[in-house]
Order: sequence, then structure tokens, then C-alpha cells
Amino acid sequence: MAVAGIMTQKRRGEVGVRDAYSNQSGSSYTILRPGGLDEPKQNIIQGPSALEITQGDVLAGFVSRADVAEVAVELALSSAPNVKNTACELYYRNKVVPVDKGFKKYLKDGADLDRLYGKSYDELFQGIKPNYDYLDT
Repeated sequence: MAVAGIMTQKRRGEVGVRDAYSNQSGSSYTILRPGGLDEPKQNIIQGPSALEITQGDVLAGFVSRADVAEVAVELALSSAPNVKNTACELYYRNKVVPVDKGFKKYLKDGADLDRLYGKSYDELFQGIKPNYDYLDT
């Protein structure tokens, strides 16, 4: 099944990144899983107040390339220890939906999912769990 193949390859890539950084002192990674890339007529940065971050891979949604790029830079430059060695999903707050049934069997149920919001990037990133892997919980 194609969906299983894609999900398996994504997972292998993430595990490879995590393993590569696990024994490197002073290095870290942050995996950002954007929703579907939505290209509004004006591909503008809407900023943190328009965004939602989750961890657990149980929601789906859309976000523009401009906002993905902005968040990736903000995460890379952040000195907050909780955004290191972890993974999170990114969507526009108004475009989030539960994962459709085709993918649901590969994911957790999301009952304990934290949905993170903020007016600034610091606020948006505040609740990210460090060293978080949804398949290990």
C-alpha cells in the first residue's frame, strides 16, 4: 500500500536523523512536519498567532511555504532547550482537521494531544516536549 510505504520511509528518515545526533555532543536536531503546503494567492507570512503546533501526528492541515520557512528559521535560532532533539507538526489554526481514516491506523489516537498556540514564536514553542517521539510514548 502506497500510504504505508510513504509513512515507513518518513519514519526511517526521522529515526536516522535521531540516531545520527544521539551521540554527538553539542549538536541537536528539530524535525518540523508541516501540514499540506497551502499556497494562498499572496504567499505571505501570517506569523505565530495564525499557527498551531502539535506533537503526535494525529492532526492534518495546511500551512504556507512562507510560514514553514519562518518557523524553521525560528526553531533553528531558538535557544530554548525544549525545541532541541524533538519533532513537531505545524498547521494554520483555522485549517486543522483530524487525520483521515486512511492514515489513522498508523498513528496514535491523540487523546492526550497538546495543541500549542502563541502570539509570539517563544509562546508558540513553549509547550513543545523535548526528546519527544510519538511512537515511543
